[in-house]
Amino acid sequence: MSTASGLSSGKPANLRDKLAQWKAGVSSQLDPLKERLVETTNKVIGIHELVQEQRDDIREVGEKLALINGHVLSPGHLSPNSDVDEPTLKLLQELINAAADVDAFLKSLRPPAKRRYNFDESNELTKLHKELDSIMSQLALSHTVGTGARVEGVVLRVDRLERETAGFLAEQVPEALLLAEIPPAPVVFHGREDLVESIVELACRNTTCRIPLLGPGGIGKTSVAATVINNKKVKCKYGRRILFVSCEGLVTAEGILNTLGASLHVPPGSDVRRAVLSCLLAQGCIFLVLDNLETAWDSPDKVNVEQLLSKLAELSSLSLLVTMRGAARPAGVDWAEICADPLTPLSLVAARQLWLSIVRHHDENVDRLLIRLDGLPLAITLMAHQGQLASPADLLAAYDSERTALVETDGGHRLTSLDVSIRLSLNSHTMSQNANAAQLLSVLSLLPEGVIISDLPKVLPTVKGIKKSALALVAVALAVSVNGRLRALSPIRDFVIEHLPPDGITLRELRAHYMVLTDEAKKLGTDQSSQAITLLSIEFGNINSVLRHCWKDASYGTDVEELHVATTWLSTFSFFTDFGDCLPLLEDARKALESMGRRREAAEYTWAIGSVLSRNQYMRGLEVLRDAKTKFDVIGDRLRAAQCMKSIGDTLRMLNRYDDALSNLERSKAEFEIIGDRLGAVQCMQSIGNTLLMLHLYDDALSNLEGAKAQFETIGDRLSAAQCMRSIGDTMRMLNWYDDALPNLEQAKAEFETIGDRLGVAQCMKSIGVTLRMLDRYEDALSNLEQAKGEFETFGDRLGAADCMQSIGDTLRILHRYDDALLSLEQAKTDFELIGDRLGIADSGRYLAYLAIDEGDSERAQVLFRECLSLYEEIGISNLAQECRRVLEELQSRTRLSG
Repeated sequence: MSTASGLSSGKPANLRDKLAQWKAGVSSQLDPLKERLVETTNKVIGIHELVQEQRDDIREVGEKLALINGHVLSPGHLSPNSDVDEPTLKLLQELINAAADVDAFLKSLRPPAKRRYNFDESNELTKLHKELDSIMSQLALSHTVGTGARVEGVVLRVDRLERETAGFLAEQVPEALLLAEIPPAPVVFHGREDLVESIVELACRNTTCRIPLLGPGGIGKTSVAATVINNKKVKCKYGRRILFVSCEGLVTAEGILNTLGASLHVPPGSDVRRAVLSCLLAQGCIFLVLDNLETAWDSPDKVNVEQLLSKLAELSSLSLLVTMRGAARPAGVDWAEICADPLTPLSLVAARQLWLSIVRHHDENVDRLLIRLDGLPLAITLMAHQGQLASPADLLAAYDSERTALVETDGGHRLTSLDVSIRLSLNSHTMSQNANAAQLLSVLSLLPEGVIISDLPKVLPTVKGIKKSALALVAVALAVSVNGRLRALSPIRDFVIEHLPPDGITLRELRAHYMVLTDEAKKLGTDQSSQAITLLSIEFGNINSVLRHCWKDASYGTDVEELHVATTWLSTFSFFTDFGDCLPLLEDARKALESMGRRREAAEYTWAIGSVLSRNQYMRGLEVLRDAKTKFDVIGDRLRAAQCMKSIGDTLRMLNRYDDALSNLERSKAEFEIIGDRLGAVQCMQSIGNTLLMLHLYDDALSNLEGAKAQFETIGDRLSAAQCMRSIGDTMRMLNWYDDALPNLEQAKAEFETIGDRLGVAQCMKSIGVTLRMLDRYEDALSNLEQAKGEFETFGDRLGAADCMQSIGDTLRILHRYDDALLSLEQAKTDFELIGDRLGIADSGRYLAYLAIDEGDSERAQVLFRECLSLYEEIGISNLAQECRRVLEELQSRTRLSG
């Protein structure tokens, strides 16, 4: 506020009344100094009347002088009968001198009508303002006020004094100071826009606010605060009254006060607490930001820090924002609910935006790298700067080898080094007070999915006070608690695993717990399948991480059999559900077993790796499977060699090499029959049926699939029986037996749901959608296809998603929604090209050709049909090749006739 606008106590009538009251209390003759105070007061009254005709900045000098004079005469400050102590003597002398200086300045001025503004006059006026500001500061901090504050009545007077003098104390702070203390808004800022807008709206209300920004180091608390205080609305309301104070390195409330005092230019030797509170109150409407407050709050001086925050919160004109590591808010303040919870990691979309803002380009490895960084803005920002010089693929490799050290810069400051940022939390007071907290953190470094807090005593039974340790980690934000699970973010885990790795009995307990969980995979395909899938899906990341750590631990050589079994069960679950990525685990296991000279087990993992790769990377998977078969042939393991041969046949089918596929499947079936492996032979029969289906040999396909289904049911393999049922439904659809196909597909879908096989459910949903389209139930078809597509995308099944996209496009074509159909079919064709699925490419091209006919573009249709014809002939799909040839001839005939 302007000084002139708030000085009611400086009016002449009030000052005359105060002087009269003061003199009425005189009981003896005044000493010379007090006589001079009376003379000075009369002079000030005259000055106040004189300046009313002057411009604002001159009138304000008179207002200031009158207000100071009035407070000196106020009861409880200077009694006319009391002795004058040294501080008061100094204050009175300065008041007398100031009044003389103001009087001399006014007398030197020309009449307002004849005077022009000049710089000498302006400089002199500035000096007078500073002189009066200094006196006002001393007045609020004087010994008389400090002594009287111990009496309740005087405390109230002191509070009134502070509020009445607030306008002048505000002017004590250089105008440019507060603005200069504000850090700039981050140049790159993504993912917190809604939060910032909410805080801005709260800060710009008529009432003050108390805002906590909590979370782990590097999560972006300071960036949010800087963005808020640089917001135009906030600047418009608070102007220069925004004060940003870094509390980094401060470990006491006194340290915070001294830093605030230095920022506010509190005179040396003052009562810093009172001076700071007075100066803050003096600002009127002020926004105070205390950044990195956790160091002082999380210290032995915590109680005093909370008392200081409480005192700051009592200032009626001050809005407070604090940034703190951790999840706990300091007591004693009514914090806004809007930021009650710690900041969460950035979404992948926001992380990608942040990356692109810095690097300006990306490739297919960027998302993998960003997922690795777990949404931590500081880690992403630092890595992105590295990305200006290196490719995401190189950074991924470097991150795995160098870990957190990669995101350091030369400065070593906490905002340019994730290592330093994490170390600050590790060395905090809270951590030092809990001996087992660091031990628990080292365990969490192996658990990317975190652990249910209530399960901690079961996971680590020998660790005492483990729940207290968990609370300590949350308090310093080295871990977060989300939905009852305790978890450390990825960059923090990587740092800890490198510098504070788990060992000893806690590591043994951790391994034992998560290896036992893999036994749940034995329930797959049974009535307990759904519960097993739920548990393993939740804990997959943890189990995978713990098992990988075991395989990499050279000292872990005594329990290889147990580790081998656990790894096999987890990879079986992953393959069964298409959930998670077991490839790194399988590679680690293979390498470890090879180094131990255990060739058979190593070959088994080579086969498993090939089987996983053949789900999407057909050529690479085929190569690895052939390598595995060779290894088993050398060892002399006919059963495993036959299993590899079947996997090779399935992969060749995915590559549309149907004749080669059938050859391998028939050979492996014969081998299983010789060995006496009934299950293996039936599985080959199922694969043969699926291959014949792709060759449009429907009767033979149906015979094999129904035979396999019956045997699976006899064996008790519900999953494989359901898979056969789905394939039977697809075959019936291809035979145009839609009314028979739909019940089979619905029954298979229900069975997959019972078992808990989400991928099987999605595949049935896709087949049901295609069947409904053939029954002209287009809207129902689109609904099923869209749902299936979403599921496939969730699993990362690009082929399934592309199949759905293709069927959606052709359905839209039938509905004459040509623009939408074109987009869907072209996208499907592109996806098939990326996957390398020639049949998918050909089918998409064929549907696009029919779309071109519908739109009257015969020339484009002919080009597309020629391309499809060539592909179908290469693959060996004779009926579709014949269809393309027939339509081409019709189009060419029409062209000739029209010409």
